[in-house]
Amino acid sequence: MTTPVIEPGLAGTLPPDEYTKKTMPHWGQTYNGAMAGYKGMDYVSVAFATDAEKAAALIPKELTLIAIPALPGMASANLVFAKYRECDLGPYMEVIISIAVLHQGRPYGYVPAIYVDNDAALLAGRELGGYPKKMARITMRNYGNLFLSHMSRGSIQTKTVDPNFNDLASSSVTKGDKLFSVPLPADRTDELPYPYNLLLPLPPPTGEPQDYVLPTVALKRFPGVGPGPNGHAGAEVLQLVGTPWHITQADVYAGDAASMEIYPSEEDPIGRLLPCNAVLGAFVLQGSMYTKSDEWVVLEDLKKNNSA
Repeated sequence: MTTPVIEPGLAGTLPPDEYTKKTMPHWGQTYNGAMAGYKGMDYVSVAFATDAEKAAALIPKELTLIAIPALPGMASANLVFAKYRECDLGPYMEVIISIAVLHQGRPYGYVPAIYVDNDAALLAGRELGGYPKKMARITMRNYGNLFLSHMSRGSIQTKTVDPNFNDLASSSVTKGDKLFSVPLPADRTDELPYPYNLLLPLPPPTGEPQDYVLPTVALKRFPGVGPGPNGHAGAEVLQLVGTPWHITQADVYAGDAASMEIYPSEEDPIGRLLPCNAVLGAFVLQGSMYTKSDEWVVLEDLKKNNSA
C-alpha cells in the first residue's frame, strides 16, 4: 500500500513580535500588558485570626508566618472584597484571601486563594503574578456606610441543595471614622489607634508625599508537558513572585462592627483549611491604585532551588 504524499503549502507568515510580545490570543488579546491602573476602587478588608499550623500548611518553607504574641498558636489572615469600577483589565470584582508572612524579614500578604469575575483579570493574574485565580460570582452592596459583600461559585463536582451556586464567603463592615489619606504626608507619620497600627503599618516620612504600598506574594506554577520530571507531573516554572500595589490616592476608614465567614465546599475548601477563629479588625479603602511589572520581583526560584 502506497503512503499518500502530503504536499506542503504556504509557510506561516505570522511575525514573531505577534506571538512573543502579545498576550494570548495575539489576534484578540485577553489583556494588553502587565501595567494596570485601578480607579473608583472600594476595598473592604477584614483581618482574622486562624490556626497557625493550618496557615503554615498553606505556605512554602521559604516564608514564615508573622507571630501574634497576644494570641499564641494563631496567625493573621485577611478576607478582602474589592470592586474596581475603572481598570485597564475592564471593571471587575475580586475576593482575596491572604496570610501575613515574612520573606527574609520583609512583610507580605501571601495569597493562597483569590477569585474574580472577569477573564482578563483571571488570566493576567495567573500568567504574570502566579495568583491562583478562579472565576466566581461576587456582589458588593453598600447601604450608606454599611458594606455587605458575598461570593459564590458554581459547583463542578458535587451538587448541593442549590444546583447553581455554592456560597463561599461573605462579610459585613460598617465604614467608620477616617484613619488617613493617600498620598501620605511628606513630613510626618500619622499615629493610628490599635488595631489599625498593626493592620495598616505606615512608612516613615520621606520629605515627599508618597504612595501607600500593599506588598503581596504568590506562588507562580506552570506545569510542563509530556513525561519526565518537568512533564505533566512537574513544574516548568515554580517561583515566589512579589508584587507591590501602589495606592496613589485614597481615603482609608476604620471598619466597625465587622463580621465575616468563609464557607468550605468540595472544590473550594479554603474555609476549612484557613478557618476564621476571631475577627481582629477591618478597614475600608476607597480610591485608586496601580501596579506595573518592572517592579515585580522573583523572590525565590523554587524549581532552581529544589534541583540544586
